[in-house]
Amino acid sequence: MKQSTLATILVIQIALVVLVWWFRLGDDEQKPESLLSFEPDAIQRVEISAIGEEGGVTLVRDTDDWQLMLDIPADADKVEQFLTKLADTDSGWPVAEQDSTAERFEVTSENHQRHIVLYDEENALGGLYLGTSPGYRKVHARADSGGPVYSVKFSVYEAGMDAASWLDRSLLQTVGTVRELVLDGVFSLTSDGDDGWVSDQSGDLDQDAVQTLIDRFRNLTVMDVYTEPVNDEPVLTYIVTDDGGPQRLSIVRLKNLDEDATSSRYVVSSDRRVGHFELASYIAERIETTLDDLVIAASDVEEVVEE
Repeated sequence: MKQSTLATILVIQIALVVLVWWFRLGDDEQKPESLLSFEPDAIQRVEISAIGEEGGVTLVRDTDDWQLMLDIPADADKVEQFLTKLADTDSGWPVAEQDSTAERFEVTSENHQRHIVLYDEENALGGLYLGTSPGYRKVHARADSGGPVYSVKFSVYEAGMDAASWLDRSLLQTVGTVRELVLDGVFSLTSDGDDGWVSDQSGDLDQDAVQTLIDRFRNLTVMDVYTEPVNDEPVLTYIVTDDGGPQRLSIVRLKNLDEDATSSRYVVSSDRRVGHFELASYIAERIETTLDDLVIAASDVEEVVEE
C-alpha cells in the first residue's frame, strides 16, 4: 500500500476520533449533575423508609428546628448536614441503565434499602432509592422516578430508619444556670452564689461532689425514644431549677425480663417534654445518690481541724 494512502487513512481515523469526542462533549456538556436538585432551605419534610422494614422516619421542619413524631426535637445540625450532603452529591456517570440491573442493585420501588422523599410546604420535590454498596462509603442510587443507576459518595447508614438516628439526645439537659436541685423525699440543694451550695439538712457539703452531680444534669444524654407503656413507679424523681424554671425528671427502672441481662434498663420523662426516653444504665446509676455522698465526712473535718 502506498505511503500516501496510509497517510490518508490515518488522517480519516484522527478526524473520526475528534468528531466522536466533539459530539460527546456537546451532549449537554457531559457534566455530572446532582442526583436530586433542591435547595436544603426549601425542604420542610423528609421521609425515610425501606422495603421489609416497619415504620420509618419522618422529619418535619418547625421554624428553624427539626422535629420527630409527637413534637420530639430532632438533631437539627444532623438533619441540615444530611440535606446539604444530599444536595451536593454528584451523580457522576451512570453505572447501569437497565431495569434488571437496577433490581440487582436494589434501587427499584419493589426492592430498595432506603427510600428518601423530600417535600416543600405542599409538594414532593423528588425521591431517591439507595441500594447496595459498590465500595467504601459509596452506594448505588437512583431517582424514584426511574432512570439510570449511579454510584455516589453516600451511605445507607446516613439515612437512619429509627428515631435514635435523628433524636436530639440533649433534649433534657438543663438550660443556663442551675439554681436548685431537689431529690424528691431525700434532699434539697440550693446555690448560694459565691458561697457555693447549701443543703436543707445539716452537714457541710462537698462542693466538688455537688458540682459533679449538677454537671451530670447539665450533660444529661438520652439514647432513644421509648414507645412502650411505662407503668412502674419512678425510683428517682429530681426537680432541677434552671433558667427555664423547674424541670421534673422521673426515672423508672424497668423490670428486667431478660434473665441473662447484666444491667438494668432505665427510662426518663420530663414535664418539659412529651414522651419517655431511654437512659443508659451508667448515667442513671451515677445520679442515684444520697446526701451522705455529698457531705464532707466527719473524719475529713477532724483532719482539717487537727492541721
